[in-house]
Amino acid sequence: MVAAAVEIAGGPTAVARLCGVRRQSIYLWIKEWKVERLVDALKLSRAWRISIEKFAGGMIDAEQSKETK
Repeated sequence: MVAAAVEIAGGPTAVARLCGVRRQSIYLWIKEWKVERLVDALKLSRAWRISIEKFAGGMIDAEQSKETK
């Protein structure tokens, strides 16, 4: 899902500008199939109206587990 969103957004350079990160970070997100920082996942989610869980991987589940304990 990350790779598709990056392509829709105009490529790694455009997404890097949107999120304020280096282009290399975008390639790492694509490789790992998740966005490293939650704030960047939120930006992508809002920009393309795709569920944040698609970008954040297990980060959302881990936060919810902490809150329920």
